Amino acid sequence: MSLAERLIALERDGWDALVAGEGGRHYRQHLSDDALMAFPFGVLTREATIEAMESAPAWERFAIADPRVVALSDDSGVVVYDVVAQRPGEEPYSAVVSTTFVRDGGAWKVAFHQQSPKA
Repeated sequence: MSLAERLIALERDGWDALVAGEGGRHYRQHLSDDALMAFPFGVLTREATIEAMESAPAWERFAIADPRVVALSDDSGVVVYDVVAQRPGEEPYSAVVSTTFVRDGGAWKVAFHQQSPKA
């Protein structure tokens, strides 16, 4: 599997966990120790991200479009894509997303994630 295929699959795994209501558990395993996540409301540390995911309602569905990968090295890369996701009873959320992955001890971890909402 190429680096691009691997990182896109990892990103989809994260969304699948959020749909299953398992975002906190998933990201507890897959965030680097110093990870940051930048959302429209602010920047969260690793622990704050996990707490937020554990208390947030699950997403009902998501669709990733036009995923692209920028390889930074053999052990790091950035996935950039459009997403439309929806929680039950809410309007769809549309954003441009980027996630930076690093390989840490053989495991891929999210080091940085950013969501930029689309109008």
